[in-house]
Amino acid sequence: MDAINVSAAAEVRQFCESVSESTTKNIRLLKAIEQTVEWLVWLQDRAKADATFAEGFTDHLKTVERIKSIDEDGTLCALFEEVESGLQGLHELLMRKRGAAIDAPELKGGHQDAVVDEYSAALTAIAELHNLIVDLRWAVGEHDADLEKPAGKTFSDPDELKAYLTSL
Repeated sequence: MDAINVSAAAEVRQFCESVSESTTKNIRLLKAIEQTVEWLVWLQDRAKADATFAEGFTDHLKTVERIKSIDEDGTLCALFEEVESGLQGLHELLMRKRGAAIDAPELKGGHQDAVVDEYSAALTAIAELHNLIVDLRWAVGEHDADLEKPAGKTFSDPDELKAYLTSL
């Protein structure tokens, strides 16, 4: 009789430990899903706010009176390119992470949909921000180009230009 009680007690103990482990694993998974979704929503909000600024400043540069060059030493253009590269890297990372979420066997149904949908929305927001940063870089370049003074000879008619080019 004692052997049966010991065996039953061991079985019940093993069952309880299994349920506890499973519950803990599910809670950790749910917390990870929640944190991932929250981070992706934060990322989208930040990208949308930055995109709004970039778009507004681009529009401003297209209409503002050209008085002084914005990127006199070329460092702003280099910074724009660095930001564009960083956004491209983030986009690639988000693509990989979304793919991992699609393939994750532990994500099923609504949990998978929520994570994948937020990755997709974040990808869209980052791509839009990237495009608007490119537009802003171009607007700065065009603004500054409009302020440049022509250098060298000017030509009043095509024949004069042709003669000059032939002489080179």
